[in-house]
Amino acid sequence: MSNIIAQYINGNYMVTLYDNGKKKRKTADKYFNAFFPESIDCKITNCCPIGCPMCHEQSTPQGKHGRIMELDFINSLHPGTEIAIGGGAVTSHPKLIEFLNKLKEQKLIANITVNQLEFKKNKDLIDYLVQNKLIYGLGVSFYDFDDAFWDNLIKSNDNVVVHLIAGIHGQDVFDYLASKNAKILILGYKNWGRGALLLQTKEGKVINKKIEWLKDNLKNYIKKFQVVSFDNLAITQLHVRDILPPKVWQEFYQGDDGTHTMYVDCVKEEFAQTSTSVDRFPLLDNIDDMFHIVKEKKF
Repeated sequence: MSNIIAQYINGNYMVTLYDNGKKKRKTADKYFNAFFPESIDCKITNCCPIGCPMCHEQSTPQGKHGRIMELDFINSLHPGTEIAIGGGAVTSHPKLIEFLNKLKEQKLIANITVNQLEFKKNKDLIDYLVQNKLIYGLGVSFYDFDDAFWDNLIKSNDNVVVHLIAGIHGQDVFDYLASKNAKILILGYKNWGRGALLLQTKEGKVINKKIEWLKDNLKNYIKKFQVVSFDNLAITQLHVRDILPPKVWQEFYQGDDGTHTMYVDCVKEEFAQTSTSVDRFPLLDNIDDMFHIVKEKKF
């Protein structure tokens, strides 16, 4: 049975978050009008030793860490806000635990995303974060087939979501994780940074074919997983709306980027609508002011 971990009013609607990762939004109106972001994609470092060829952040082992304990906007975040922490390799940041403790004290809901290789190398640290409720959601980007790793991870933590990228992960990966009864998040392919360069190589044709394969087979695969979710880029690339009944779409679609979400780069100290937005702005001291700019740009 799920328990409520946060509940708050944002503009004209109420948000309720549960400890199993579910979220409900309710309003008496026909639309949701957020006054502040209910979810923030927060990059804390550009350091990463893995070197994925499609990395849109272009992270490297020499990448810089963000000044996460010194940025004033953090103090203005509203209780219940979800902070999706990424990088780079988030576990490489020397102040990660200190930062997560600060977020917990402010009653913020922190989630992290790590690569499968990063998880294996830093398992003790990640276990500590989970056990001390410094994080609620744990996203793990699929890297390779490893029965012992995936079986243990999926069975031991109900809030683990496996991240897959359209165009990178093909039928073999989807079939494999379906057999594990995994929860998955499908991310759109970002034609940005190293991802843009990769598309210009011979691998670009393979990527486009995998995107087309997933688009054609998505309806069947949705039925094979415990949970399937998407970022908005994947929704567009895979034409997700076309395969869902209208009532299902209306119930589960959370809204366009920038209507209730935003991106913050703590390394470059700038914010934007998403991590691939061309229009970026220097960080301000207050999250409400930053979100207002994001919404103005959106509309």
